[in-house]
Amino acid sequence: MANQTQRVLLIKWIKPQPLQEFLNPPEHGIDWVFPDGVEGWGTDCETLNACAKQIRAKPNLSNIAEKRMEVSFESFMDGNIHDLNHGKYKNVKEVTFTIMSHLHEDYLERKLKELGETDMIHATPSFGNIFQRFFRPHPNVQKQIDDVNRALEMIPGQYSIAHCRVRHPKAYPKGEVFNGQYIANADKTGLPFEGRFKDLAVSIASRSIKCAMTLPDVENHPLYFMSDSSDLVTYLSRDLADEMYVQNHQEWFEDVNSMNTTALYLMARYKVVARDQNFLNAHIDKNKGRPPEAYYSTFVDLYLGMNARCISFGIGNFAVFAGKLSGTKCTVRYAKELWGGYDRGFHLDAKTCDLPK
Repeated sequence: MANQTQRVLLIKWIKPQPLQEFLNPPEHGIDWVFPDGVEGWGTDCETLNACAKQIRAKPNLSNIAEKRMEVSFESFMDGNIHDLNHGKYKNVKEVTFTIMSHLHEDYLERKLKELGETDMIHATPSFGNIFQRFFRPHPNVQKQIDDVNRALEMIPGQYSIAHCRVRHPKAYPKGEVFNGQYIANADKTGLPFEGRFKDLAVSIASRSIKCAMTLPDVENHPLYFMSDSSDLVTYLSRDLADEMYVQNHQEWFEDVNSMNTTALYLMARYKVVARDQNFLNAHIDKNKGRPPEAYYSTFVDLYLGMNARCISFGIGNFAVFAGKLSGTKCTVRYAKELWGGYDRGFHLDAKTCDLPK
């Protein structure tokens, strides 16, 4: 949009913390950082909410979330470009545009072709190359990435990942309730790792690992396991490796076909590794008001996913995004969203895991 309106693109992301706390422009890359101290753009405000309110008061282009059911994405984008070039914002110097996770790749590719572009973005190395020109990890995030690689003896390009999103509402039937709590609230409030939720989470995780092992040569390298549930990561990678823990819960493993027994076998059979869960995996949209370091783990896992050789993914878009950034073609999809109108999994052109559920 900036390109088509001859404007400068700057990023002003302040919640849950400023983006510069996690990602910085690379040396010789694109400097997208909004200058500090510009009056009325998050200045002289005591809270992030007050700063955000200042910014929201600026001239603002239409957001697709506002018109999701009214107009096509193409009409929405074309309308905004017209307003900037010829309409109400033609002579307005500063205009904001809130990006709400669009996935309309077909429209963007078609527009590029109309402009004479032959190098597409999606499903090409250009997607990751553009990201790398914009972003590199903040030094604090990079240190944690390096620490994890060193501790787990992982070499970029010589390990794979299995990503398990067990708190996403679309992993379960619509309106699913666990212990009186709606799964739709789990990203914000969490869920106790017990009972039926624990059993389902362990079962989903086991499938993610088994499906990862169907990819070429994965079992001969470390498999990094990551999840939106720190409890699940700890259970698989720490608790099941603790003989005393297993003995103290031996009733969980008496049934040779149970999900706990299956998980125990998989962790013993393959080199599945995971980082220490010193910080819970905070959701950057739902868990606001925490210090910057509380969100580092999200970016650590993103970059570890970007450096993976192969990816096993299911619900959500986190691992899909990492795969698109890396450009890997070694992917497998072990689960699909159970409801909703937009199926994200096709973005990696991944094979579907054909192991029985």
